[in-house]
Formats: sequence, C-alpha cells, structure tokens
Amino acid sequence: MSRVKATMYAIAAAGAAVVLTASPASAGTNVSVHTSDPWHSGTAGFQADGETVTVCDNRADGMRATAIFTYTGANSSERVKISDTNGSGNSCATQDFSIPEGNRVLLEVCVQNGANGTLQHCSGSKEGRA
Repeated sequence: MSRVKATMYAIAAAGAAVVLTASPASAGTNVSVHTSDPWHSGTAGFQADGETVTVCDNRADGMRATAIFTYTGANSSERVKISDTNGSGNSCATQDFSIPEGNRVLLEVCVQNGANGTLQHCSGSKEGRA
C-alpha cells in the first residue's frame, strides 16, 4: 500500500473514532471579578453550578459594591444589577438565576455612592458559561 493511501486510511479511522466518541455534557465556567481600585473594594462571582451571583462590599468607605450581570435566558437577554447595600463586614448579596446550561454570561463589578451614584472603579466584563 502506498504511503498516501496509508495516511488517508489513518485519517479516516481517526475521524471515525472522533465521531463515535460521546462528548461529555457542557460544563459551566465560574467567573470572579474585583474592582479596579487599589483596595479591591468590591468583588463579585458567578457560580455556574446553581447559577448564582454574589457581590461583596469589602471596604468601609460609604460606597456600595454593585455587580452588573448580563445573561441570555430562554427568550431574551437580561442585564441585572445586584448591590451589597448593608456595608462592609456584613453578609454579601446573592441572587439566584435560571439560565440554560451552556449559555454565555458576563459579570462586572463596580462601587457606587448610593443607589443612583455613578459607577466607579469598574472591573471590566469577564465571560463565563452557565
């Protein structure tokens, strides 16, 4: 058998093996971010297993930590703000979501002065998967 034919048979066999091998279920990707200020005053995380977002205020400076969470739901794209409003040193804010497995999520965290304050020291968006 020629070298070209042997190579073609090897490629065909490898391709068949790939097609016949079952692929595992899509695994989600967790995300964690922190504000860009030197103290990392705010942190946020997305937990793929359970689809929860947690945001924490880490500095007693009168500001609140606010996460901006964007995801694709069953029928639409949603953008949600979640704020830790009870001050530094207390419990963090957590919110549960129902997002189809494998869907893209984006997470960002900022600090702001009050509910209507300007978002400051934002982390930039980081991508994950539900």
